[in-house]
Amino acid sequence: MKSTDFIKKFLIKEVNNLLEHQQYYPLLIYCSLGVETLGAIIDKKPIRAKSQSKVRFASALYELFPNQYAFVNKKNFLFESLRNHSAHNLLPSQHILIIEQPKKTVRHLSTQKNRLCLVVEEFAKDFIKACELCLDKIDNGEVKLKYVEF
Repeated sequence: MKSTDFIKKFLIKEVNNLLEHQQYYPLLIYCSLGVETLGAIIDKKPIRAKSQSKVRFASALYELFPNQYAFVNKKNFLFESLRNHSAHNLLPSQHILIIEQPKKTVRHLSTQKNRLCLVVEEFAKDFIKACELCLDKIDNGEVKLKYVEF
């Protein structure tokens, strides 16, 4: 499967479906892990290259997401506290406060009482925009089309 088809079917479509059905917990996990997947698509190495998680996660944040994500990922904070905890425990670390839009009382990616505030819906929307930017980069030749094998 082409990486562009993978992005459309398994990243954008699935995230939109979770967002539409307000399935915030799996949405958070899916997006947290999907950032690394986008990094695997934009780098020059094979999709299944070993020991690339931290680098791929960071490169996706820096190249595809709004600047605030790179700022809060200093010292790999989002990688350690969001991606790793989501991947290994199915929970973000205690250093991140997860907020749903209807309960939103703080700004997305702000800090409150030494915790990063992450609004799930805004994170998902930024993830979808990152996917679309990745597709644009593939279309204009900036990123090489890869193939994803199942």
